[in-house]
Amino acid sequence: MSVVGDTRQSILATRKAIRFVSCYASKWPRFMQTSQVWISSNWIHLHFHIRVLLAGKQYLPGTYQYHLKNGLRPARFSGKLTSLSGTGDIGIAEERFSIAVVASHTADMPSYTIIYLSDSGYRRLFMESERPLDMPSRGRFTGVAVYLKVLLSVLPIWRRKWIETLNEFDNLVGVKIDDLFDPKRDGAAMFDSSFERSKLYFTVLQTLRIFTEWIQESERELQQLKRDFDINVQSNTARRSSIASSHGTAPPAMFVKEIDEAWEELMTLHNSSSKSLLDRIEKKEVEIKSFRDGLFSATSVREASRATALNQYILVFTIVTIFYLPLSYVSSLFSMDIFDYDSIRSSEALFVVITITIAVSTWAVSAVVLWLVHDDRRLSRFKLLFRRFRWKAIYPPQERKSKEDEQIPIFQGV
Repeated sequence: MSVVGDTRQSILATRKAIRFVSCYASKWPRFMQTSQVWISSNWIHLHFHIRVLLAGKQYLPGTYQYHLKNGLRPARFSGKLTSLSGTGDIGIAEERFSIAVVASHTADMPSYTIIYLSDSGYRRLFMESERPLDMPSRGRFTGVAVYLKVLLSVLPIWRRKWIETLNEFDNLVGVKIDDLFDPKRDGAAMFDSSFERSKLYFTVLQTLRIFTEWIQESERELQQLKRDFDINVQSNTARRSSIASSHGTAPPAMFVKEIDEAWEELMTLHNSSSKSLLDRIEKKEVEIKSFRDGLFSATSVREASRATALNQYILVFTIVTIFYLPLSYVSSLFSMDIFDYDSIRSSEALFVVITITIAVSTWAVSAVVLWLVHDDRRLSRFKLLFRRFRWKAIYPPQERKSKEDEQIPIFQGV
């Protein structure tokens, strides 16, 4: 493409166009500004990118594969959210809207050109637009006015797609009244033994956080676009002269006012759309967190009940073990060669006496220990008595008196 005019400016304009197409087709740049404004004596270049995450069965991997017929294959994120039933899986796909305007005052170039790139096609913009997307020529900034009209027509489509995505998430994690009162699914929404429901809630919460970041990012980019435009116009010394040279019928001051009003309308529309979307996302996050907390609480209570039942089984097993433990111990003891078995009667009597003694001692000690650990206050008093007994048993009275004097605080009584 040959461009008449300053060669340096034409090279810059070509670079801006390449960056615009690259930003649309490649991965979304992180920590970089996607919008850009460039105003010179012969050129005006603005471009703005906005994106949305689509959700639905039609976007499942293998079903939804976006590519243009001209061979351009944009880099887009896609994935799948698995439902609990396995039949309500939904796909996740990224979609972008890229709008640019190029206005020039060279002899072989049109006064302005609007470039609109969208993954969902071009006809939808013109079919759903509620305002005319063209206007009579009014000078150098006519393309900017048309560009703002296009942005005003794109934002409702962008907002509608976000609403459709949030509706899909409502169907995915929402609780229906039929599920609450269905006896076949009793407890299905309350307990989570396989952690599948917890995993779904975690994934949805993180996805909603990404939704919030993308919406806030678009708001920041649009505000930055307006600030850069104002700065470039104010710094361009030829602004007033170029507007005065317009060959339109409208006065220059009125035309500048129309552009400012279009900017204000655009910012107001985006702010209201972003606020409604962010409010809905916030309410959905609170709802899912309440589901998750209730799920964790119910699961914890269920596991505690199971642990209590298991402790009862262990208690029964322990009691039976304690009952047979003295008998097995005495049998093992008498099987050793330390006893004289010449007299059968004396051996039987000794066996019975030792068995009864050990059994009664074992059961008594077990009963005392069980009685102590059943109440924390009893156990604390027992530990205190044991310490006192140990203190008296180890140290004689005189040494005990000296150690007690050493433990008296220095400032006691001050």
